[in-house]
Amino acid sequence: MSFLDDEDKLIAAWHKAFERCTDVDLWGQPLEAIDGYQRLSKQLQQCSNVDCQIFTDEQKKILSKISICLDLRCKALQNPGSIEGILLDDLKKIGNTLQNIINQKSKDFPVDVTAAQIQSQTFNGIKAQHSSDNEDDRQEKVKGSLLPKPVSYGGLPMLTIRVEKIGLKDAVSYIDPVITVSVKDASGSDMTAPQDTPIAMNKEGSYLIYNVDVFVQKCIDSLPLGFAIFFELKHYKPKKKDVSTKCWAFMEKDEIKEGQAALELYKKPTDFKRKKLNLLTVKPLYLHVKLLINI
Repeated sequence: MSFLDDEDKLIAAWHKAFERCTDVDLWGQPLEAIDGYQRLSKQLQQCSNVDCQIFTDEQKKILSKISICLDLRCKALQNPGSIEGILLDDLKKIGNTLQNIINQKSKDFPVDVTAAQIQSQTFNGIKAQHSSDNEDDRQEKVKGSLLPKPVSYGGLPMLTIRVEKIGLKDAVSYIDPVITVSVKDASGSDMTAPQDTPIAMNKEGSYLIYNVDVFVQKCIDSLPLGFAIFFELKHYKPKKKDVSTKCWAFMEKDEIKEGQAALELYKKPTDFKRKKLNLLTVKPLYLHVKLLINI
């Protein structure tokens, strides 16, 4: 078998693994994504060393950059909410480069690797210097990351979602439960910045109580066909020292009407393309929201 045959087979296998990793990353499965990214990064590193005869020096430079980006994405997943690492949207830009590496140039790499590394190093330096600030971090989580009410222009309708409560059979057992609200297009890409509610401070029976307003940052009429609003319940798992998604719900455009709504809960992973929907429970437990359309 020729080097060219080996090269084609390796690239195809790597690209398939890359897409599988970014898929589970998108679905909110950080542990699976990290495991896949690390394995792929190791393979790319091995083929980018000087002893490997399959790839040219130019291709080895690109493989090395992709490996660095995979490692940086792992850091982002291991430190959710930080500036460390790179975003999934940036990582996805690399897919085409990997698939067509034979015709690529290192100088045309779609991600500024050096800038991403500097940002992560800066973050690590700050984290080491301020390791005593954990209580401040906790307070940030308590407050959430809700955005202010946007200004409406030209009488266009703006949507306010009051997240009231979510029903779960074991509601009292969750640590630091928050709901991430995001607006996605039909392909699962963000249309606005995701927002986290504050941690639910009240737990009543089978309910986590929030009673907070989430302001959608774009007018409903400006969003593309097929968009949906997603709600992901996330909580902290001390054994894994990680944040996990428990369940999720969504609302499509034809469901956006003023008043109360009870949304069905689905099992993880979150499927932003809404292809595979599996109910969390057959019990009458829902995410309760109230919608207000402002003009």
